[in-house]
Amino acid sequence: MMRHRHFPWLPTFVLPLLILCAAFVQPVAAYPLFRSIDIQVPHDLTLKAWIDSFTPVQSPKPVLMLEPIDGALVPANAASPIIRWKDPANTVWLITVSIDGNTVCRGIMDATYWIPSQLLWERIRSSAGTTPISVTVFGVSESGSLSTKGQTSFSVSDDPVGTHIGFLRKRLPFRKAKDNPHDSQMAVGDLTSSGKPRIVLQDQPICFNCHAYSPDGKSYGMDMDYKGDKGGYALVDISKKVSITDNDIISWNDYKAPGPSKYSMGLFTTFSPDGRYAASTVGESSAFIMLDDLHFSQMFYPATGQIAYYDRTTGKVLPLKGADTLEAIQTNPAFSADGKRVTFARATVKPDLVADIETGKLRKEDPGQSILDANEKYPMQFDLYSVPFNDGLGGTAVPVDGASANGMSNFFPRYSPNGKWLVFTQCKTGLVLQPDSRLVIIPAEGGTPRILKANTDLMNSWHSWSSNSRWLVFSSKGNSPFTEIYLTHIDGNGESSPPLRLFRFSHTELAAMVPEFIPNNSIIQRTMVLADPEGAQGESMATDGR
Repeated sequence: MMRHRHFPWLPTFVLPLLILCAAFVQPVAAYPLFRSIDIQVPHDLTLKAWIDSFTPVQSPKPVLMLEPIDGALVPANAASPIIRWKDPANTVWLITVSIDGNTVCRGIMDATYWIPSQLLWERIRSSAGTTPISVTVFGVSESGSLSTKGQTSFSVSDDPVGTHIGFLRKRLPFRKAKDNPHDSQMAVGDLTSSGKPRIVLQDQPICFNCHAYSPDGKSYGMDMDYKGDKGGYALVDISKKVSITDNDIISWNDYKAPGPSKYSMGLFTTFSPDGRYAASTVGESSAFIMLDDLHFSQMFYPATGQIAYYDRTTGKVLPLKGADTLEAIQTNPAFSADGKRVTFARATVKPDLVADIETGKLRKEDPGQSILDANEKYPMQFDLYSVPFNDGLGGTAVPVDGASANGMSNFFPRYSPNGKWLVFTQCKTGLVLQPDSRLVIIPAEGGTPRILKANTDLMNSWHSWSSNSRWLVFSSKGNSPFTEIYLTHIDGNGESSPPLRLFRFSHTELAAMVPEFIPNNSIIQRTMVLADPEGAQGESMATDGR
């Protein structure tokens, strides 16, 4: 940082993080100036004069611009993005924001990132419209020369975004999350706000995991190990304050699992568009290895499984015909936008693998191995299949064109609310938490697959569509072992913009994961608690280490 030991002629005093220098009373050609709290201007100079005194060099060395990635899109109603770079050669940087070559603001920072204030971001956004916003970062040397330079450009989209996203936060590695359920959080983040996400649920004595909102915005569901039932599922009407009682818990174990599975966990539950039905994976035998690696701390996929649905009208759990064969693994259900079909991931059951699970072989695997080692020992590839829902009667399942028989594992299908697109996750093997997993888009009826430009270099998965079908939120480890949440724009042709990290949702010690757009017409949750936390505990029925 720029201190006396670097610039002895600079005085020491504390100023606000952002100082706007008479931005709105200067002549038309003037623009706001800002500086970090620890940057001090020489006694005899104004901030503008000091900035103007910096001298360019012929061939500045490059500054690595980290974000926003060139070409990224920011929603029309979103708070400011973070500008971040890497430049080990300097400790102070000059930032210039321009639109069509015209400077909008300039400032000096002593950290390798800058978050525009709300006031300044409004000025930038209104000045730009949809014109690209260019950000240039110069490294300022001890002598005042602009010795390094980097540049990126991003735009504000015409399309607004669903303002709120519900997501989970968990300890890593998985073993630590399992042993410390009190540290887990369910949070709601507001994309229009520059503040932190609201913590809705935390400090609970039982594990809670995957969650979902019904597309009609009226219902919310969450996996809960309620009273030791691994198939426990909290299913509530959405309100600002929720107190979960026994009456709010259904159990996927109401489905009598066929052997060899001893119980049902209800994996990857999803809702029909009208919220009447919830579909889930039941009758699972899990291929599960707990690993010590912070990035990838488990290998997991169901080695058996069927699709069942819960009817909120009748209160019954029933198998979905066409997705309940015992010779196949069926998981990751997703209703089509009109609710007429259910698409799911399917693979052939491997009897030898199931036998290894039953004998406890996988539980004895070395936790010090990598996910790649585990993948090599226990490979599994899924294809996407689709079956008519037919009011729960099911039908004949058929492979989805573009998401099956392609030498890859295809899973986590999600339909856009407008019924136009299907985005799914793809990797070489496995199901969740895979280093090479990427997001792929096809037409809703199937077709030529395209890899989204939004994918980062490391693990992309668990995606959710905004209500207007223009934005996709997803999880990735592209920036940190602690999973973070990213956003991308999907245009009318199914093309995606580069990933935009939702940095306000990130946590230095917890993985931010399982993001779900909250439907626009939904009440926004503020608090959720167990009515009887002590009574909600119980001895787990789990036999696979989960």
